[in-house]
Amino acid sequence: MIAFDSPKFADPKAFDAETLRVYEICTGCRRCFNLCPSFDVLFRGIDDKDGDVNALEAPVLNQVVDLCYYCKLCFNHCPYCPPHHYDLDFPRLMLWGKHLKLNRQPAGLRDRLLADVDFMGRLGGMIAPLTNRALRQPWVRWVLEKAMGIHRERLFPNFQWQSFASWFRRTPESRRGTAHRAPTEEKVALFYTCYVNRHDPEIGKATLQVLEKNGVEVICPEQECCGMPYFDIGDLDAVRQKARSNIKSLATAVDAGYKIVSPMPTCSLMLKKEYPDLILTEEARKVAANTYDLCEYLMKLEGQGKLAKDFVSSPGKVAYQVPCHLRDQNIGLKSRDLMKLIPGTTVEVIEKCSGHDGTFGVKKEYYDASLKIGRKAFAAVEDAEPDTVASDCPLSGLALTQSTGKTSIHPVQVLHTAYGLDKRRVT
Repeated sequence: MIAFDSPKFADPKAFDAETLRVYEICTGCRRCFNLCPSFDVLFRGIDDKDGDVNALEAPVLNQVVDLCYYCKLCFNHCPYCPPHHYDLDFPRLMLWGKHLKLNRQPAGLRDRLLADVDFMGRLGGMIAPLTNRALRQPWVRWVLEKAMGIHRERLFPNFQWQSFASWFRRTPESRRGTAHRAPTEEKVALFYTCYVNRHDPEIGKATLQVLEKNGVEVICPEQECCGMPYFDIGDLDAVRQKARSNIKSLATAVDAGYKIVSPMPTCSLMLKKEYPDLILTEEARKVAANTYDLCEYLMKLEGQGKLAKDFVSSPGKVAYQVPCHLRDQNIGLKSRDLMKLIPGTTVEVIEKCSGHDGTFGVKKEYYDASLKIGRKAFAAVEDAEPDTVASDCPLSGLALTQSTGKTSIHPVQVLHTAYGLDKRRVT
């Protein structure tokens, strides 16, 4: 697969040649036929041409790229990904196509705004009560759909006037409501994520309090969005800008003895796997090697005999949806294992995509496809008849909540409540 820094990554002819090579391999395999709409369109298009990949026309080729939402499930499902000599990386190929499309035609206003989550978070947060009230008005959503192509029925997260970063800076440790154990040598630099920062600070507070309860020292370095939303429009320059800023801050924390922990799988995936490919520096590799998804880190503490188990309540039966970007990390089901440590808890694992997929499920033209992708996950949640619904990805949680009516929470919030820390919540 062509590297991000290769001159060929800006060459449409090189892309066309790689596309035909990959599609020829894919049509002879078809293991991914039911993973996402891109493969459905690809294989139908090839069949319509009697199996001749070279006969595929531009509308089909373009649609395959447009429909990819970079869930990366196909990469781990593929028998021909590296180190196989076929060197097939379908998600990277789709990202390459989006990048070339952006070079031909600048992204529209809607796509730019959806990708710039830091800006939108600050803007919406400045007048959060008014923003949230407006987004609940049918006529406002109708206008957004007509003017911007943002589907009127998509459930939006609330904006918060006080960001998690602001709360962390202004709240001394003595007021965080944490029941401390004896301190350990564990030190964490929390990559709290743009979503937690501007939409759901309660996940950040739960993360902080659970870590501190387990004797972990926590700092919050300067940080920006991980950059993943810009993958949706192929803007690699914007992703690199975010990556360089975050790597500089996080590498300093690593040098000071801190591990990097993030509560959102998309962000931990970016730090672990995407940054070292985009930014070819020792600092990027150092950050990647020292990054953990939150529940992965907590289970590391459990493996060392350091995790507190003085639980005071149980979530009962948990329907746990495993986010796609967590599955791509190949770390096992750490969130499931963590919740199962709580006495009286059973966990039903749902390894189905929710269909929200970043900005994909927000857009009018993909909303119906998003619901179709997620319907197996929604049905599994309803069939489970759980006491608690959980997902590490808040966007997946929103999709589950919208389609099932059952509020989804992060696994760390399950742990937070089981510890009784929710009774000590501070503002």
